[in-house]
Amino acid sequence: MTTTQSPLAQSKGIPAGDRAGERLLRAEMQEAVSRLLGEAELLSPGPEDEARIRVLIRERVSAYQRRAAATNAPLLSDPEGVERRLFDRLLRLGVLQPLIEAPGIEEIICNGPNRVFVIEDGRKRLVPDLYFEDDEELRQLVKRLVGPLGRRLDASSPMVDVRLPDGSRLNAAIPPATTRWTSVTIRKFILRAQSLEQLIELGTLTDPAARFLDAAVQGGVNILVSGPTGSGKTTLLNALGSAIASTSERVITVEEVAELQLERHLPDCVALQARAGNIEGAGEIRIRDLVRNALRMRPTRIVVGEVRGAESLDMLLAMNTGHEGSLTTIHGNTPRDALDRLVTLAMMAEERLSGEVLAKMAARTIELVIQVRFEPRTGRRRVATIFEVTGLEGSIIAGNAFWTIDPTADRLKWTGIQPRCLAKIAARGVDYMLPTAEGW
Repeated sequence: MTTTQSPLAQSKGIPAGDRAGERLLRAEMQEAVSRLLGEAELLSPGPEDEARIRVLIRERVSAYQRRAAATNAPLLSDPEGVERRLFDRLLRLGVLQPLIEAPGIEEIICNGPNRVFVIEDGRKRLVPDLYFEDDEELRQLVKRLVGPLGRRLDASSPMVDVRLPDGSRLNAAIPPATTRWTSVTIRKFILRAQSLEQLIELGTLTDPAARFLDAAVQGGVNILVSGPTGSGKTTLLNALGSAIASTSERVITVEEVAELQLERHLPDCVALQARAGNIEGAGEIRIRDLVRNALRMRPTRIVVGEVRGAESLDMLLAMNTGHEGSLTTIHGNTPRDALDRLVTLAMMAEERLSGEVLAKMAARTIELVIQVRFEPRTGRRRVATIFEVTGLEGSIIAGNAFWTIDPTADRLKWTGIQPRCLAKIAARGVDYMLPTAEGW
């Protein structure tokens, strides 16, 4: 009985002889592939090109084995593994390919050529025996990945942030932006859940809380999702968007790097994506420009993947001018922290509105703040608090947490506070009833 190794396991424990032979073959193959394919095909090979390269690799490996046998040199112990790794290095992600294929890995971090980390189930670890030959190999890999996307990485443009064709997000920096090595972070696109029901299955939400959020979305409640990096904000935002039930609504999504999947189930949905400019700043498409443009596209709702700067003001204006049920996320450790940050970011806009004016605007427009968190002990992402904004108390945005984690039961429970937005939900014709203290 044979056992199939995982892609990650296959990358470990490569014999030294195979590594040496692979190094020689790779030098041969790079020259041969450059002759076989033009520059455009090498950057973005098609299926026929890949098939030709596979045949060429197989022929070169077989020739290597014949030469070794004829000269009593060591044979490759795993020629099929060498063929696979050569193909990955030439046309895929090289030594990182097994990590991309491993289903549980969320992020890949390269601090130079020989320190590769992964984040798996929310936990970071160093990957042993996985390294590039040198920093130049890592840098050339990034250039090959971003080239077909119209981006470049060089001394005049030393940072790049792109979405790869498989949905993964790649960020890279080289000197002079870094002090020494090439730095690469690949955040794999893992859609853990496409609906609130699936979030219940994952333990992110309880059923009563999910029913309330479903009603809130259908009822046109403006929602801000808050949480630290890696806490599941985008996944929750995507699930909330999937709760939009009306097929007559026009939804415009705005993201720095497209990750939301609302176009899959909403018949009238347009996805807008920002773009960084070149070294001269030409070609830049800002989130702020996209939000403003979205307002001219006759939207029913606007969904912004994350507000990080002056676009916070445009999002508040959109929510305040009839686009009810709009959604966005922000970095924040608590609901109040998220609201304060939203106001601070909006103050960065060139309109230079005061904090007092913006706090008043936020208190009128943001109705719910959903706080998410990552729990290192369990590796689980959870909704920790559902908070309703009730207005201003002096200069402070006030509100109530009416769903919180019960420390005894270790689950999200209704506190007994009746949210004000129930009237709005009912006015929209959404059939919803709050849970009792014991559940439904």
